[in-house]
Amino acid sequence: MKTLYGLYEELAEYTGRDLTLVEARCQNANVEQAWRWEELYKDDPLKGYREDDLYIFDLTHYQMRLREGGIHSWFGRMVRENGWKKGLDFGGGIGENTIIAMEAGADMTFVDVRDGKTLEYAEWRFKKHGVNPKIHYEDFVIDEDFDFIVAMDVFEHLENPEPVIKAVVEHTEWLFCNPDQVKFNWLYPQHISQFDIEPYFKHIELYLWKRK
Repeated sequence: MKTLYGLYEELAEYTGRDLTLVEARCQNANVEQAWRWEELYKDDPLKGYREDDLYIFDLTHYQMRLREGGIHSWFGRMVRENGWKKGLDFGGGIGENTIIAMEAGADMTFVDVRDGKTLEYAEWRFKKHGVNPKIHYEDFVIDEDFDFIVAMDVFEHLENPEPVIKAVVEHTEWLFCNPDQVKFNWLYPQHISQFDIEPYFKHIELYLWKRK
């Protein structure tokens, strides 16, 4: 069983920095990242994902909030109770959903930006947790069926999310997504698109949607 603060502890181990300092940076990473993004990466988002390590701190803090809210336990329970064996973590960030799903018995495909800071950290975490997902990059095409697809905090980062959403609809019945939490303001300059999954999916509970 992971300890409550395991995510911060893992990042401290990965960076070789003091745990208290890591926690503090995680809690303020989104502001610092927004400052950098507007100045350095607004016209080249992929460069930002590849160069800026602040995203792993921001995502670690976000995953801590999900864990404390019971979402991680709920997600693992959904995978187990539904008997899902094949999943896709699209734009998987630091790999937390992939780790949870694989520990719950699913075979996972993980997709993130090639040579990105989050991918480097996710691969380190996969090794640490003893899981071995299939890893693909931003040019990955969804052309096979999955029992479920995770796309948390992803579609808003895509310049044209509609074709990806349609591919998701074609290749899974179950989607984990959080469209109601997507923010568009000065704190999230990397959110460049708005999207709507309701024409394709019906909301079931929390972050779970079922294809219509």
